[in-house]
Parts: sequence; C-alpha cells; structure tokens
Amino acid sequence: MFYQRVLSVLFCLLVQPILANEQGEMSWDKRIVRGTLDNGFQYYIFDSRQEADYPKQLTMATLLVKAGAMDEEQDQLGVAHMVEHMVFHESGDYPQGVRSALTELGLKQGRDFNAMTNSENTRYMINLKKTNDKSLSAMLKIYQQMAFYAQIKDDSLSKERLVIEEEWRKKLSPRTRINEEKKALLRVGSLYPERPVIGTQTSIKNTPVERLQAFYKGWYQPSNMALILYTPSNPELIAEQIERLFGQTESLPLPPRHEKDPRLGDELKIGELTDAGSKINRVAYLLRYENRYENSLQGRRNGLIGYMARSLLTQQVRRQSVQLKDKVRSFSSTKGSVSPNVDIFGFSVNVDAGFHAQGVSVLASELAAIQQQGFYQADFDAIRQKVMKTVETNKQASQQRGSLWSMKILDAVATDKVLADPEISNNQVLDLLPTIHLEDVNQRMRDWLNSADRILYTQAVGGGKVDLGNAETIEKLFSKALQITHKPLQKAVQVADKALPENVSRGEYRLVSRDTQLGLSEWQLLNGDLLTLLDPTVLAERYADMYQPAEESISYFSAYSKAGYQVLGGNHWAEQIALQLSEATGVYGWTQEELTKWRQANKINLSVKQKAQSVFYRGNSTDINFDTLLAYYHESQSLPNIDQSVYQDAMKGLLRNAKVDVVRVSEAFAREVAKTRFGDEQELLPSVAALEQLSFATLNQAREQQIALPVRYFIVSSLEEQVLLQSVAKHLASIPRAATKAATHKRRTHPVLQTAGERRLDLSINETPKAEFRLYAYQDMTWSPTLALQLLYLGERMEEVLKRQLRDKVQGVYSVRVGLELNRESNRAELSVQFSSDPQRVDALAAQTEQILANLPALITRQWVSETQLAFADVEINRLKNSFRSTLVHRLELSYVKFDDARYLEDMATLDESLTLSRFQQLVDSLQFENKVVAFLRPKADK
Repeated sequence: MFYQRVLSVLFCLLVQPILANEQGEMSWDKRIVRGTLDNGFQYYIFDSRQEADYPKQLTMATLLVKAGAMDEEQDQLGVAHMVEHMVFHESGDYPQGVRSALTELGLKQGRDFNAMTNSENTRYMINLKKTNDKSLSAMLKIYQQMAFYAQIKDDSLSKERLVIEEEWRKKLSPRTRINEEKKALLRVGSLYPERPVIGTQTSIKNTPVERLQAFYKGWYQPSNMALILYTPSNPELIAEQIERLFGQTESLPLPPRHEKDPRLGDELKIGELTDAGSKINRVAYLLRYENRYENSLQGRRNGLIGYMARSLLTQQVRRQSVQLKDKVRSFSSTKGSVSPNVDIFGFSVNVDAGFHAQGVSVLASELAAIQQQGFYQADFDAIRQKVMKTVETNKQASQQRGSLWSMKILDAVATDKVLADPEISNNQVLDLLPTIHLEDVNQRMRDWLNSADRILYTQAVGGGKVDLGNAETIEKLFSKALQITHKPLQKAVQVADKALPENVSRGEYRLVSRDTQLGLSEWQLLNGDLLTLLDPTVLAERYADMYQPAEESISYFSAYSKAGYQVLGGNHWAEQIALQLSEATGVYGWTQEELTKWRQANKINLSVKQKAQSVFYRGNSTDINFDTLLAYYHESQSLPNIDQSVYQDAMKGLLRNAKVDVVRVSEAFAREVAKTRFGDEQELLPSVAALEQLSFATLNQAREQQIALPVRYFIVSSLEEQVLLQSVAKHLASIPRAATKAATHKRRTHPVLQTAGERRLDLSINETPKAEFRLYAYQDMTWSPTLALQLLYLGERMEEVLKRQLRDKVQGVYSVRVGLELNRESNRAELSVQFSSDPQRVDALAAQTEQILANLPALITRQWVSETQLAFADVEINRLKNSFRSTLVHRLELSYVKFDDARYLEDMATLDESLTLSRFQQLVDSLQFENKVVAFLRPKADK
C-alpha cells in the first residue's frame, strides 16, 4: 500500500502540467471515473477501494436532477418537491412502487434512502451497506425507474398530498417564519421569494396531477441528470451497466430556465422583520455583489484573495465588537451565497429596545473605519502563513479521500464546478500565494463595502415597529461616516504563552484490588476520591479479531461526582450557573484567549456535563499530554473558581434574555407540559426574580460545595501504571476534598421525575392551523446494560411501526419521533412520542398511536429480531474497531456508577444474547406504561 501511495504522488506530480493548462484550467481528479452518455446523462464513480481504510461494502449513491423550485412556473408552486415524493410511487417496472422495491432490498427510508429538493436541484440518496453485484444492479435499476419511468398517478397523488401538507404544516413556527422573512430580504429582486420549495397549502392541495407530469417530463431528461457513486466496485463494469440502463432514453430539449440571480441595483433597500415571535432587537446591513466561478489561474487567485479578505474582515469585526457599549453589542459578520452568481456580506449588531438608530450609527462608523484604514500588515502576514500551513496539511490529508469525498463530488457537479486532485490544486495555491499582497486584499474588502446593492433591515422583540427614517437619511449617515477620521482599528491582542500553576503538593493513594483478567486496578486516594485504572491492551486481546490500534496513543479520563443540580432544599439555577461560570472562567486569572491558546497548543480536550444528580468531566489526550490533561482538571477543582468579570457579563446577558416578554406558543406548551409531568415548581428557564437572587457569593458557595464532593475517576490508558500513578498523586490525590466534607454532609440530590398516574393536557392556543401531540410514559425498571440495549431497539421499532401506520397507511403525519430509554438515575423505562398533524385528524391519530402502544407484543417478529441482531453486530464491530478505548471508558463509567464494579466489561461480549425473540417477548409482556401524560396543542377557536 505504501508503494502504491508513492506511485500515486509521483503520478500527480508528473501529470500536473497536463491537468492544469496554460490558462490554469483544472481537470477533474483522475481518481474519479467520469462519463457522459450520448444522451447527455453524466456519471461520476469513485472506487473506494483506492482508500486504505475504505468502508467495507458501503455504497453511497446520489441521483442528481438539475431542477428545483426555481424551475417552476407560477402555476407550479411546490411541484418540484411534489414530484420528488411521487417518484417513489408506481413506475413502469415497479407497479407496486419504487419505495417497495427499495424496502425489499432491506433498506429503510430515512436511514438508507431519502430525497431532498431545494431551489436549484433535486437529490435522491441511497446507501447500500452490503454492496454486492446483485444489490448494486438492483439499485441502478431503481434509479433508472425513478429517473425516466415514474407514472405519477392521480390516485397516488391524492394520498401523497396529505403527507406533503403535513411536511408544510411541520414548518409552521416563528423560527421558520423569521428565516423565510430573512431569505425574502436577502433575495429581493429575484424569483426565490416567489418560489417556496414546499409550495403553499393551496398549491399542495389543488395543483392538478398534469402539472406534476409536465414538470417531470420537461426536466427529468438524461441531459439534466448525473449519477454519483462512491462504491467498492469496479468503475468500468458499473459504467457498462449505466450505459445499458440510462443510455437508451432519448433526451429532449429542456424548458427555458428562469434567471436565478437577483437584479442588483444601486440603491439602499430598507426592510424589517415583523414576526410577533421575534425575541431579539437587531440591525443588519447587507451588501450584495456579483461573484462568478472561473476555472482558471485568475479565478483561483481571485478566490484566494476573497478567502483572505473574508478572514481578515471577520477577524477585525470581532475585534471591534469588544469596544462597543452595552446598548449596542455583538457586532458580527457573515458571508454567503444568494444565488449561483451573487454573494452577500452581512454585518449586524444587537441592541437594546429603542436603540436601533444607534445601532445603525455604530454599523456605519465601524465599517467606515475599516474601509478607510484597511487591514494591518501583521494580520495579512499571519493569514498568509495560516493559508500556507493549511495547504501543507491539506496536501498530506489528500492522500486519502475518505467517504466525505462523495459529498465534494456531488457539490461540484451540482454547482457546475471542477473537483480537481487536491494535491495539484493545493500546489497551485502555493504558487499563487506569493503574488497576493495586502493591497489586493484591502481592495477586495473595499469593493465589498462599496457594493451598490445594499439592504438594511431591523428586527424588534415581538415584531415591534422600528422607524429609522427613509433610505436617503440612512445613505447620508453612511456617507458622513466615511468623511470622518476614525480612531485606529483595534489591533490583535498579544496573547501570552501561559503555563499551569505548578502544583507542589502530592497526595497519597493505596491499592484496593487488582483484576489481571481485565487489566483493571482500583485505588483509594487518601483525600476520599476513588480511582479505577484500566489497561486497554488486556481486553484488546479478547477482541483481537475486530480491534484496530487506531487509538493506541490516546488516553481517556473521566471524573464522576454527585454534584448534580437538583439539590434537596437548594437552588437548581445556582447549581447549574455556578458550574457554567466555572467553565467560562477556565484557569483562574487567565483570559479566555490565553486559555484557548494553551488548550490548542497542548491538544487538551476536557468537557463537563451536569445532570440532575451527577456531574461528569470527560477528556482525552495523546499519551504524552495526559499528565497535562490531569493538571488542567486539577485547576478546574481549585479555588477561587469563578472570575468576577465572568459573573458580571454572564448575569447581564441572562437577565437581558429573561426580561424579554415574548412567549412563543411552543414555549407556553412546553411549560404546561412540564407542569403536568413534574409539578408546578418545574421551571424551564430562570425568571428575573430567580436570577436576581444569584449573588456572586451565592454562586461561589455553590461551586465550593460541588468541588468538595468526593469523586470517582476512570482512566483508560496503556501508559505504564507507575507513570499514571505519579500523575494521579500530583493532580488528583492532592485535590482537597476532606476538609469540606462536613459542610457538604447534608447535600443530597434527587431526580426530576414524572409523577405517577394518568393525566391529560389540552391547550387551544396555537396561532397556526397545526395540532401537536405528545405522550410521555414511564415504568419502573432497574437499569442493566441488556435492558437498556433492548429498549433502545424497541424504541426504534415503535417509531418504525408508528411511521408506517400514521404516515404510510393513513397519510396523517410527515414524521413521528419516538424515544425509549432506560434512565440510569431514575431506574425507569421512559417513553416519549410526538408528532404534528391536521387539527381535524389529531384525535384519531392519537387513538391509533395508543392502540399500537397497547399491543406491543405484535411488534416483535422473527424477521425484525433477526434484522436487529445483524444491526447490533455491525454497530458493535464498528464501535470496537474504531472507538475501542472510548467505548471501554463509557462502559466502565456505567458499570461502576450503577454496580460499583466492572461487570459490564465482563458481560459486554454477551450483549447480543439479550436480542432474542424470547427475551424481547419477555420484555414487552412486562411493559404496561400505566403512568403517562398525554398532551394536545390545538389552534385557537378562531383559527
């Protein structure tokens, strides 16, 4: 394999002059086999066996149709998306439906096959996990039927309309409405706002089938399609099949395409977002400009200049934001595409209510200062060095394409671009970089900021009206700002190289037990903490047939304590915020920039997660940095722990959010559901009154009590035991716990539990024609790894059956979400079901849901059990192959927290024994879920 890689590199170097001609036009990556049939149908095949660690037997395929919502006529709104749904129905060779043909291959919708439509194109994705000649041929045949032989019958459309309408209904939310308002502003002057991908409720219900058939006939032409395959198969043989299946259909001329790019003007347009669900005050300033793709040296040079200008402008905006006052804050920027040939650069500030005009002034002033002064030479030199470093890294990484390469191929085909050999294209970047100077980058930035087509919009809490005057007034404000001399731009803050404080104390420890069969030892730290060490090389021998040494130089660490937030007689907001502020503080006395630099330099990964009854710190590092990781954890447990300025900034932001008096329907519903499940005292967000009680002293005290609690550590590492114990003595055993045990003796936590019994909530408060259904149920059940695994797969089965009934059979929903898990802290099997639907049908759908849940034994079939066993075997093999050590530390945690021993590690080889027909039948026979809450959200009476 090494010899092959060397040859590959030499080949790329030798053919570079051929692949990039004198004008710099790049050719496609030669590893991709491409072809165009006589009728114009294109294919792109990447043989994944070229990769050292290719995913065995996995084929990732996409049929791309270059037609989307922007290709619709005014009387075809939503038709591209409706056609996408309909091609899964009857076809010439599959009268029972293409979806049935896919399921007969063992594929599941959503997991193994899916489709999506956007404004520009439609994509049909299929993943074959078990690729062989038969399954690959069957998949290609199915694609052929979808592409050319969909029948789109009226009776099938009548049923599918109901599902599509539910997809439309699912999007009815303030967030979606606000996003749609933004899109309409960004794309003003084009057809995009007039061509919603989903269509309208009226078009979904009433568009005649003939218009779908016409769209399919007009746009589903061979010359308007491409097939992209990432597969462990012979490309030449696949190309022959593609020729037979896709090459016989004649390609007809395509209908005329609509112009996609907006008409750019030379005036300032003013707009506002007026949705009542808005929870923020903001001013945004958007600049639109033409940006066309060019496959040439000059095109790539332009792209490189644009990348550097964008990076420096984003960086400078972030710096300028630091100096802003409280009433106007969060100066930020973003860059994106509006259409194929038009890009946008946007700038925004968040403001307090009534300060939108001041926000506009700040935008004008800050942008004028940047435009006048340009970027600093030192910043330009730094970004150039960063580009060089990135390119060198990319060149090394390019030796392996990976499965993400399939997405890169698809994106290139969809946008009519070229995906070149990354080593060649990166070499070209290195050649171009010396030709780019600070003046080039400054000019690009000024070109953007001088764009004639501009949009300014406001957003106010609750959709309130904001009056900034007319466009002429705003224009004068921006012009005046350019005539003023501004103070120098903020420079880069020199971030000091920091070192963790030296810990001179040492703690003691003693061996409690040792299990040589597992490679495990238990230790008592004399500060009261406990430690479990696991040498993963011992268990690796048991799993030698699947274990791969991918993680051999990585050590894993976790720390568990009972410092949860649900403290009896305590303040759960204080407990949560205290921990969050401790994390935000990092190392006491360091700035956030200093901490970030230090963590990056030392490659330290440590995170914390708090639940009602527990806190887990989890981290990993290379073996050489593992001592530093433990030292960093030591600092997280040291006092003082919360910085005063961090506290002030955080509380200011929390109070500002708490004072927003907009309550969305979804939030009101969630609040009432929580009260119904857990009791009136349950809060989802802190109130102003609750926050005002949280003084600096209160939060410090809460954090001190959290730190004082004893901790159990888990370390999975192949480092020598004595090396690890030296680090343990220095960084873990030396943390003072015992001195504060008396103060924390009375601290007890409790789980957040749904109360017993059956209850029903029915709210008619929705502003849209949408109903929501929720079901939450539980049953007491002692946690065990096998029961947790069984419930996981049973939950997936319940979702599959409910989706088949509620969507496929009665077309009542677009999607159903089912959660079923065994909660380790509460020892409960917890079930949740949710969906949205037509308000007129929600009661019937809810009744069908409860009927299915009342007959769980009917869900357990031999075929499903067999499929489950195969699925688990595949998942477990991949888990142990690719994430062996992280799997061990996770299961070690679960075992000790629940059983105070390592039995899970002993039993994990027999997990599959719980996935049998009799064991599943035994489980479902025991499930009653008599304790449940059923909740409905319905429209208001006048809706």
